[in-house]
Amino acid sequence: MFKQQKFYYGAILAALVFGIALLRAVNAFAAPNYRDCSGGNAAILAPQSGATVTGVVQIEGTASLGGDFQYYKLEVAPAGAEAWGDLVGAAREQVVNGQLGVWDSAGVADGAYTIRLRVVDPTGNYCEATVTNINVQNSVPTAVPTPEFTITPTEAPPVQNAVPTPLPTISVQGTTTPGPSPTAVRPSITRTPVPVGTTLGGIEIEPFVSAITDFFSALGRTFLFGAFTMAGIFILVGVIFFVRRVL
Repeated sequence: MFKQQKFYYGAILAALVFGIALLRAVNAFAAPNYRDCSGGNAAILAPQSGATVTGVVQIEGTASLGGDFQYYKLEVAPAGAEAWGDLVGAAREQVVNGQLGVWDSAGVADGAYTIRLRVVDPTGNYCEATVTNINVQNSVPTAVPTPEFTITPTEAPPVQNAVPTPLPTISVQGTTTPGPSPTAVRPSITRTPVPVGTTLGGIEIEPFVSAITDFFSALGRTFLFGAFTMAGIFILVGVIFFVRRVL
């Protein structure tokens, strides 16, 4: 009897260990992981970390995986936070040392931000590059007024018994020819046109394509997880029934 109980508990323990290993394998397969990005597959060249920016910012760099490329995305978040917002949802063309996207920094409050680039392959794995402490300064600082100083003249003491100095008399001889009257020259003012921000009139469909792609990818991973889990449960139930029949 003791041997039968020992065998029963051993079978249950083996089934539990198998189930835990199965869950870990499913999670490792389904979750996206970092790729080997030693070849400079993801890089942000401008702006660099610590830069101060205003207005429209050109983001330049590299997003390329060769034949394994699916898309890349640019995101921005306040420094130290994980509230990422899309700058470029899902760009399908690879870029090498070129423009990755455009960020209108006037749409966020002044402060420090982090820009993140992810280059994704068809399996969901990705390369990542970030630049930190991008300081946005769109507000004009208030000028500090310069204090004005008033100089009070000092009166000279009166001179006692002062003898006035006679002024010299100047006699002018000859005829004076009047010169031309000066003409005031008005400076010409050149007006510099103020650039108007570009307005995108169309509707971008790339964010929707990215959302649908992520949805079906997550659905596939969920289906795979459920299949492996059900297989583990069936195996566990089979072991338990087998043990009970033996006992």
